[in-house]
This record gives sequence, structure tokens and C-alpha cells, in this order.
Amino acid sequence: MLGQVVKLTFKKSKPKKNYGFIHGSDGEEYYFSLIGVSEDIKIGDEVSFRGERNEKGGFASQVRKIST
Repeated sequence: MLGQVVKLTFKKSKPKKNYGFIHGSDGEEYYFSLIGVSEDIKIGDEVSFRGERNEKGGFASQVRKIST
């Protein structure tokens, strides 16, 4: 799926808790952890990802920045 990064949160005291949100092409919002994301992602970047759902809502895995 494709989407755009709309929010990023960085916790200096707990860097393993850094996360963000993606607005997916399906109109849904997806949470994602920045752990395991190797690219330097910024708000507004277009990304590809695998959208999934759990009891808390939508979450993204395999987040990759789309090269422009």
C-alpha cells in the first residue's frame, strides 16, 4: 500500500519508543514504529508499507520511503 507520513514523535529518553503515523491511500491512518526503518523519514514523505489491523487499530509494517 502507499501513503504519506503525517506525524513523527521522537522520545530522546526512550529512542526505542519513536513512532509515527501514515495516512494510507485507503483513507485510513496507520501507526508505525521507527525501529527497523532504515531510511531517514520525514513528515510529508511518500512511503510504501504493509497495512494491518489489531485490537488497537491500523498499523504499518515494512515501511519503505519511495525514492523520488
